[in-house]
Amino acid sequence: MKVKSTFLILIIILISCKNETEKKIDTWNKQVEKHKNKSVIKVDTLYKLLENAKTKDTLEFSNHEPFLLIKSGNLFSKNEKSAIIVNCPTDSTYRVELYSLINKKWKKTDELNDLDVPHKQYEILFRDYNFDNFKDIYLNSTSSNGISMSKGYLLIVNPLTKKFENHLEAKNLKNMFPDKKTKSVLIDSVDYDVNGKRVWNLIYKWKNGKLINTNEKIKTEQVY
Repeated sequence: MKVKSTFLILIIILISCKNETEKKIDTWNKQVEKHKNKSVIKVDTLYKLLENAKTKDTLEFSNHEPFLLIKSGNLFSKNEKSAIIVNCPTDSTYRVELYSLINKKWKKTDELNDLDVPHKQYEILFRDYNFDNFKDIYLNSTSSNGISMSKGYLLIVNPLTKKFENHLEAKNLKNMFPDKKTKSVLIDSVDYDVNGKRVWNLIYKWKNGKLINTNEKIKTEQVY
């Protein structure tokens, strides 16, 4: 009797394991199919939008799920038409693609992958951060509560090659703002004292292709 009972228990366990494995395989297949469908949507939408962008001064499209953003126009220079594509290969990373319109055809000039940016806090800005009269890209990655402090990726766009320079030394700098008059990048910093919180502008400048802290700062009127 003991042998039969043990044998029966083993059979039940095996059947249970098989059912569980089949469930996992089914779930995995559904996830793969969902990913394929998302990819098809992205690729199909992307090509249609890029075609439309050729004949428009500006175009902007965004979609939350699956995440996709396309923006085109004179993004970096008044004399050149460009397009930028941002999408999410995974739930926590971005892919950023850069296109230039050459002889009425879009040419991809560069691509960056695996940028860790939660798209719930997504923000993209086009400003000339290195003062070469060619706009660059700031891609927000985090924002703090209370005093708003934004940190993210500074992607300098080379005006000749149309390729990205990802400045990782700037990833933890807060509220970067280019000051054209002084050719400085101002960074927000918060000091705490008995009177509360005060925001200062730290002064960063370019040296040998990198943003360097000059150890100088400007007092602002922001007190909390």
